[in-house]
Amino acid sequence: MSGPTIHGKTLTASAILREVGNDLSLIRQQDGLTWADLGKVLGRSDDQAAKYADGSAEMGIVAFGFGRREWGTRFTGSLDRLLMGCRVDAECDRGRQSHVLRAALALSVALEDDDQITPDEVRANRATIENAIGALEALLSKDTPR
Repeated sequence: MSGPTIHGKTLTASAILREVGNDLSLIRQQDGLTWADLGKVLGRSDDQAAKYADGSAEMGIVAFGFGRREWGTRFTGSLDRLLMGCRVDAECDRGRQSHVLRAALALSVALEDDDQITPDEVRANRATIENAIGALEALLSKDTPR
């Protein structure tokens, strides 16, 4: 018996674990957290948090709820897109728009204090900027010669 189909794609347990794990790993990296920090938020041990991030353990609804409360769509965004039928945001125009707007906001905030974007601010927002570049490139690729 195959898994449920979401907008023409088969939804698999491994895809769900991968998307949640990738987002959890990214949060850990971006926020400079330890496995113990993640485990504390999720109400689990540090080794269990690491298993969630590498996709080797399924997360219960309580831990998922704690993560959602703490990190919002940073934690659930990839899973949300998967359930909407878009494996990653780069495959959905709505996700592409969000990437561009997130980068615009980050750059705007960086300019607020001194009207300049420093190397440290670029470094802090690198993933956001790169996601926006990828989103814009994906949109430009739609313009094929006639």
